[in-house]
Order: sequence, then C-alpha cells, then structure tokens
Amino acid sequence: MAGLPALAVTLPQFRSDARVTIEALEHSYHLGYSGGFLFDHLWPLGQPDRPALECWTTLAALAGRLSTLAAEAEDGGMGPAAASGRDSQPSRTSGPELAEGPGRFRLGTLVTRAGLRSSALLAHMAKTVGSVAGVPPIVGIGTGDAGNRPENEAFGIAYHVDPTKRAAELLRAIDALRGPLGGTPAPPVWVGGTSHRAHGLAGRVADGWNGWGLHPDELAAGIAEVRRAAEDSGRDPAAIEPSWGGQVLVAEDAAEARAMLERWGADRAPEELARVLAGDGESVVRRLVELGDAGALWCVLGFVGGPALRMRTLLAAASELSIRRSAASRSNQ
Repeated sequence: MAGLPALAVTLPQFRSDARVTIEALEHSYHLGYSGGFLFDHLWPLGQPDRPALECWTTLAALAGRLSTLAAEAEDGGMGPAAASGRDSQPSRTSGPELAEGPGRFRLGTLVTRAGLRSSALLAHMAKTVGSVAGVPPIVGIGTGDAGNRPENEAFGIAYHVDPTKRAAELLRAIDALRGPLGGTPAPPVWVGGTSHRAHGLAGRVADGWNGWGLHPDELAAGIAEVRRAAEDSGRDPAAIEPSWGGQVLVAEDAAEARAMLERWGADRAPEELARVLAGDGESVVRRLVELGDAGALWCVLGFVGGPALRMRTLLAAASELSIRRSAASRSNQ
C-alpha cells in the first residue's frame, strides 16, 4: 500500500479581494498541507458575470507571502505551526514523505491553459514566481476545451477549435518552461486531462499527469496509459509523477456530509455529485489513501459545499491521525 498522498488545496480565487486567498494560503501552510494551487480561468466556468483573480499575478502575490512565512519559520517561527512545535516547513513533496519527513510547500496551477499567453511569457512568469517563492511552481498545464472558448474570445485571445493546434501550443509552452526563460531548476510540468491525447502528451513530454475527478480504478488505468506512452517514447515510466485533483466535502459526521452534499448539489448533475469525495474526515482520508494506492503521489483538493476553512481544518486533523497510525504500523513491523 502506498498510503496517503501529499495533500494540497485549491485556493479561493473567484472573488475580487485577494486577501481571502492569501489568508487561505497561510492557513493551509500552518495546517501542514503540501501546497496551494490556482485555476487559470478568466471567469468561473460558464459564469462571466462573476469576478476572478488572474492566476499568475495572484501566484506572484502568494509567492511573496510564502517567502515571508518561510523566513519567519527560519527565524524561530511565528503562528500555529511554530507554537505547536511542528516542523517549520511542515508540508511534504511526495506520498511517502508525508509521513516520514518534511518538504517544501509548493505553489502551482491546475491547470494553466496553453495559448492564453505566449509560451515565452508563461516561462518568464513561472521563473519569476519561483524566484519570489524560493522554489519553482508546479505548472499544471492543459489545452483547454470548447467550454473555455468564450473566455478567450471575450479577452481577445485566439481559440483554436482544432485540438491538434491546441496540443501544439501546449508543446511549445512546455519547451519554453524548460528553456532559459523558465529558470534553473525548471518548474515541474504536469499535463492535465483525462483523454487519450492528454495521456499520450503527459507520457511523452511531461514530468507528471493530473487526472481530475477520477475514481481510483480510472486513475490507475490513466496512469498505466501515461506510463505506456512514456515507455514507447524511450522515457522512464516511473519518472512520471501521477496526481489526482477533485472536489471534496468534509463534515463532522456522515449525516452532516450527506445533508451538505444534498444542498450543494440541488442544481448540479448527478454525474458531478458522484465524483465528490464527501464524508467525515476519516472516511475522506480513507478514500484519499485509495487514490494513493492507485498511484497518486499528490491529491489536490477543491473543497465544495461549505466553508473551506472548516473543511481544511477537519481534514488536516484526520490526516494527522492517519499519519500517526501509518508510522506506528511501520514501527511495529
């Protein structure tokens, strides 16, 4: 069994005020999450009248705050993490390390859309964010789909209907991220998507692959396809870092979780609701462990159905229990 993957969160950005986003970063950092990710939408999907903080400029602001948090920790610590005696950089970079040792909190995108910016500009922005944060961002990247077309056109950005052209944009972006403009070390690149095309691209050119909203058996099948593509391209399939992203609802108990999911899902499709990880903290952790056993090294959690601060706290507490049990189990073997 692989155990619990590294846990990261999507940070709130569909708003006008970035202070809530920065506060969510601080909260996630002190609770011991492994990272914070942003979407790259110009408005919430299908809701052009709602506000949205732009992805990369917000990442730069978050990188500045993350740098300060790290400096405070090195100077003896400030805030809940230091007060409790926990590691000053408590988050982790891979599944096994979550229970066994500290890593660096990572910022990232899930996903940035190739074609929204020129490839050179994207690479330069990623280098800048990494320079401010002290560690390169994880650049989850995708081609986008027809649902993104209105966003592009509203902002005067070309949208290629032909998926082959969008894939070519993605390849140019990855090349740029790994070139001089992307910095040294280059940012890790995850290709996001659940299509055969996305699996193939991830296996051939990326450092990792992200499957959004997949069940464990679907995730395992996607990882297998990505790794076959890597092997066919002469790459080491084990070097591809698989990750999962999806919607998560955490409550005090199962009854509250069912009620919250019912309220939140009243006007949503049953297919979407079926993919939400909903339950009390320990049951959600068990399902995240199943994703880890399926091959995920990271799980990026988008909290839905209630206050994200409360859910982050509940899940962090349940994850700590899981970590301690896992460590105890290993010590008794």
